[in-house]
Amino acid sequence: MAQREKVSARHVELGGAYFVLLGATVVYFVTLLLPQVTGVQGWQVVTFSGTAADAGVKLTEYVFAVLCLLGIGVFTTATLITRRTALALIAWMITTVAVAYSLLAVWLRLQRPGSEADVTLGVGTYLMIAVVIVAFVAYAMTVLRRSPEQRELARARAETDDVDEVARAQREASRNPGDNPLLVDDRRDRSRRRAQRRAQNTENKTD
Repeated sequence: MAQREKVSARHVELGGAYFVLLGATVVYFVTLLLPQVTGVQGWQVVTFSGTAADAGVKLTEYVFAVLCLLGIGVFTTATLITRRTALALIAWMITTVAVAYSLLAVWLRLQRPGSEADVTLGVGTYLMIAVVIVAFVAYAMTVLRRSPEQRELARARAETDDVDEVARAQREASRNPGDNPLLVDDRRDRSRRRAQRRAQNTENKTD
C-alpha cells in the first residue's frame, strides 16, 4: 500500500486546472506571433534575433521571454501530456519566477530614456504576463495538494494493521507509553535509592 501511495504521488491530479493550463498554453503560443515590443514579435525575442537587438529589447525582457518559453511552452505542455508531478512542480517554480520578472520588465520599460520613447510594450507582452499569472495560480492550487486517490490510500494505510511485529510493538508503545517499562522515567526513584544505600553504607562503616 505504501508503494501504491508513492506511485500515485508521481502523477498530479489537475482536475479543472487542466483546461485552465491548456488555455494558457494555447494563448502563449499565440503571443509568439504578436508584438512583444514595438516592431518585434514574441518569437523574435525568444530567439534573440537581430530585429530584437536593433529594437533595444532589454535583458529582463529576454529573461522573461525565456522563462515563459520554459514554464509554459515546455514544462506546462509536458505536464498536460504526462500528468507527472515532477514536471508540474518545475513548471510552477518557473512561472513563479516569470511573474516576478514580468513586473521588473514592465517597470524597466516604463523607465526608458527619451531616445527609446518610440519602443513600447506590445499586446504580446501583456498577454504573456496574464498567461504566467493564470498558470502560477492554477499550479499553486493543484500541485501542493493530494489527489483523492492519494488521500484514500493514506487513510487506508493508516487503518491497516501492520503485520510486522516490531512495527506493531512500536506503535503500541507510542500509544500507551505509560505501560512500557522502557519508557517510564524513574530517574528520581533510582537516585533516591542510591542516596539511601550510600547513607546506609556510611552508617555501617561508622558502627
